[in-house]
Amino acid sequence: MTLAHGAPQQPAPAPFLVSIGNIHATEHHAVTPGGTWQIADVNVSTADQTHVTTHTPAWAIVMVVLFIWFFLLSLLFLLARESRISGFITVTVWGPGGQSYVENIPVANEAQRADVFNRVTYLQSLIGRERHRLGR
Repeated sequence: MTLAHGAPQQPAPAPFLVSIGNIHATEHHAVTPGGTWQIADVNVSTADQTHVTTHTPAWAIVMVVLFIWFFLLSLLFLLARESRISGFITVTVWGPGGQSYVENIPVANEAQRADVFNRVTYLQSLIGRERHRLGR
């Protein structure tokens, strides 16, 4: 079926291959609230603003209180430690002409931290692939 008198159809927009907060990338463009740029013209960097704290968990203290009268070895429960990650990762995209966009991605655990860095690495590979294709 064809349209005889219809307007020419616009091509479908390219799908986002990776998203990092409000930073999105297609095969040929980087899209941010600060602007849309050719992906070969942008640079991406990260700054890890997370910090790790360790503490004795509440269950270990409860176990010591419950079993201290039975076994002095219950004090070994105090050696148990838990780590918590908090903070954010700053992702900066620089476009041509000195324009930039900064996104702060909150991080609550190690899996989220690794995911953000993997997404940035993939975005950097898209940039490198497009620069190679264009011979830059």
